[in-house]
Amino acid sequence: FFLLVSVSVAMTVSVEVAPARRPSQNLSSPSRRMSSERMSRLSLSTASIDGGLDLIAMEKERKKLSAEMKSLRLEFALDFMDVSVKLLVVVSVLTASAFEASHVFLIALLLVALFLSAFAVTMRLRDASDLKFLVRHGFSRRWKKKERISGGQDPRVVRDAERRQLKHFIFRTVQAWCADLPWIVFNVNRVAQTGGGGGAAVVLRTVSIAFAGFGFGMKFAAFVNLVKMTLFAGVKMSMKEVWEELPADVKCGVGHSDQADTAEAMREAFKQCMGQIADTPSFMVVTMTADHDHRAGLDVLAELAPNVPYSGSTTCRGTLIGDKALHGGQLVAVWGIYDPEGFYSPGIFEYTDRPADDAFRACKKAYIEFKAIRDTKKSVHGVPSFVWVNGAPDPEDRTLAGFARALGEGTPVVGGSSADNDISGKWKQWCSLNGGTITSSGCSFTLCFCSALVQGQLFTGYNATGKKGLVTQMEGTRKICTIDNRPAIEVYNEWTGGHYTELMKTSDNPNILAESSLYPLGQVCGQDEDGEPFYRSIHPSQIWTTTGAVQVFSDVKEGETIVMMSGTKENVVNRIAGVASHIVRTSGFSLQEVRGSLVIFCAGAMMFAGDSIGIAAQKLNTALGGTPYMGMHTFGEQGMFPDGLSRHGNLMFSALVVSSRRRIMKVLNVDTGRS
Repeated sequence: FFLLVSVSVAMTVSVEVAPARRPSQNLSSPSRRMSSERMSRLSLSTASIDGGLDLIAMEKERKKLSAEMKSLRLEFALDFMDVSVKLLVVVSVLTASAFEASHVFLIALLLVALFLSAFAVTMRLRDASDLKFLVRHGFSRRWKKKERISGGQDPRVVRDAERRQLKHFIFRTVQAWCADLPWIVFNVNRVAQTGGGGGAAVVLRTVSIAFAGFGFGMKFAAFVNLVKMTLFAGVKMSMKEVWEELPADVKCGVGHSDQADTAEAMREAFKQCMGQIADTPSFMVVTMTADHDHRAGLDVLAELAPNVPYSGSTTCRGTLIGDKALHGGQLVAVWGIYDPEGFYSPGIFEYTDRPADDAFRACKKAYIEFKAIRDTKKSVHGVPSFVWVNGAPDPEDRTLAGFARALGEGTPVVGGSSADNDISGKWKQWCSLNGGTITSSGCSFTLCFCSALVQGQLFTGYNATGKKGLVTQMEGTRKICTIDNRPAIEVYNEWTGGHYTELMKTSDNPNILAESSLYPLGQVCGQDEDGEPFYRSIHPSQIWTTTGAVQVFSDVKEGETIVMMSGTKENVVNRIAGVASHIVRTSGFSLQEVRGSLVIFCAGAMMFAGDSIGIAAQKLNTALGGTPYMGMHTFGEQGMFPDGLSRHGNLMFSALVVSSRRRIMKVLNVDTGRS
């Protein structure tokens, strides 16, 4: 009766439920799908790489230590009492009667119980010491990699906890079957043979059976949990491989100078950029205002960074860098990326009367050269991560069509049309080929095979109004002659409420770049994931008073519907930061993983924003987490729309964000160091 009660009570109070293997802790499946080949043989941790120890995880480990220490003290007390009672029974039996053969078996059972209890205490004390060290230092002294996998709970902690618990269940099972159960059977059988009766010896033996029954009940519960863990949860004693996802070895930097001497300005800007990268750049984007000696600047750059590919163009009035809008004078700016596992193939070409074919041939040539000289050990393959482009204004739409033919429509093409300070045609484009090639009527570009994931998008700062019409006649690709079979300027002027009436009375064929910044035109290019239309804005540049036509800065086709857009300075100032935040939010990587950005901010929108442009720089810097970025002011913007296609637009914002997350996953075995 005492035996049954003891076993039942012990099992009731000590059943431990084997931990369920949650998907988030499943070390046998990848934390995310890899971009190319599968790694199904590897066990991969789900630890993120966004840096810093997770204080919540550390607190859980402290609680785990406290719970294990309490369990240790309880089990030690029970084992001590159990062994003590067994010792008293043995002493009582040996002193009460002559020595018998059964006494040897009784002594052997005592020694087994004593040895197993001592070994159990030693094992648990060692585990508690290891866990205490882990809590204090953040890593276990048993780990080969003496540092913690950053972000959340280290999967090795989970693995070691499972192994520790499994080892404990195995040992308690051994105690139950090898010490407690034989003691119970032997003593119950002896009581049955000798009969009941009174006396201290019988009471002591009964108490011993009860203690053994209680201990057996607790340890049998451990046996039940052992079966659950091994058969149902799949936990094994063998060491699980834990793999850490490695970040991309990518760093970005930016520098600028407002010195009038171009050579000195280039040296200063490059020095600042190098100070942030602390290594030789793998690729640079270089921009200067139109009033600099561009040849002198690029010659100096060739001396400072020989064999480093670069491309770029002139910018309108300055750039955005950090929390400042650097406008009002001459400027040289350099943005660089260190990416030793990436590859960057620059190119440049002159425009002919067939810009799409020009872009196609030049892009194909650069891609063929890339395939011929690329290092196959580098994590680059397939199409480029993105194409950085700076062309002369006018043939942008046809240039993008040529790139799409060469690389596929899904390859991001990001950049902006070269600009000058006063729309006088002093813009330039350049790249590093042949020691530095400069042109004024061509396009520079770079095929960028970045080892890190990048994300970009092109947005307008304006909203569509309800005023729209059908383009019924075009002259060329950028002169709208009629809308709804009426002179284009009549319709457009009506939409604006007579905004251009006085201007047309006082000027012939007036330039309206400044005035039309309030009322650009727009085209519906598709729908986003919420079913809302997205637009590219078109900047009207001139009114032809003699014919009633309106000149624009983007290609338009007969039969297309255009709408009037509207906006405010506040929209323009806030939208660029919103673009950056949206890119980071939808990219899948965190702000802590952002390493740098390239930004295109329309020159017309910059002029429209006026003195508020500094606020835009501050908001943009905050949205990008203070990482190195450079914002160029261009006469046309290119980038990815929500449908995944690259387009050209005006009065728009384009941003490309570089992360530390690898384009092709690379993992490190934290136990062996094998990657």
